[in-house]
Amino acid sequence: MNSLILISPYKGSGFQPIFSSNELYCLETIFMKHLHLFDKIPKFSIFLGLLKKHFFTVPFLAAFNTLTVLILGGLSLYAKLNNQGDGVERLFSDPFNSWFPYEGLLTGVSEVLWCIPVAICAFTFGVLRQKEPRSRSAIFLFFSALLLGVFFLDDRFRMTLILSRLGISTKLIYLCYGSAVFVYGVKFWQYIKTTPYLPLVAAFILFAISRFEDIFNSPSLGIHAMLEDGTKLLALLNLALYFWYLCHQEVGRHLQS
Repeated sequence: MNSLILISPYKGSGFQPIFSSNELYCLETIFMKHLHLFDKIPKFSIFLGLLKKHFFTVPFLAAFNTLTVLILGGLSLYAKLNNQGDGVERLFSDPFNSWFPYEGLLTGVSEVLWCIPVAICAFTFGVLRQKEPRSRSAIFLFFSALLLGVFFLDDRFRMTLILSRLGISTKLIYLCYGSAVFVYGVKFWQYIKTTPYLPLVAAFILFAISRFEDIFNSPSLGIHAMLEDGTKLLALLNLALYFWYLCHQEVGRHLQS
């Protein structure tokens, strides 16, 4: 490798070196010593290729990331133009009360339990559909994930409350949900009977008690909390255990076959 010659303007005519020959030799030696570190850095085009490969290997990864970035960018632009930064901050604020650290504790537990059956049903359906896309168990788990997912979104984002504020009757909304559960039970009863279905039936009965209490609203706060939120928590526990066991059995059977 040729030696590096660094020059600087001279006050007079011509140029003079910045470093002496010994200093240049030391710089050249250090550069050659660490040259292999630069070889390990991938080229930017290779990095982009790997990024594209991984993003399009996982289903919907690129689409959901792009959509999320657009939404967050739109919110940031809206907050900037309308001076609403505090409103955007409230969207990400922690539901925590320093005076009562236990506030909302069981609500958080309920939300975690909501996610368990939805996630494992969807995952198990994805496993089973690779070999038997039209099997009874795969179809049952798909519609279970869909139904429970709608219920979770309603509970988490207060969809029933929002629709009632828009003038839609709460009783009508619960009638639609009840009809969906009835069709779900009739459609899959023959398959459900082959499973330890008692926790599933108990869960839907407890959900019905919770919704009825929400409609009639007991005057006692403690009784109201137990009949609405306590029964819902117990229902979610039964749902999580039922689908955990069922999905474990189905995945094991799939691996054996």
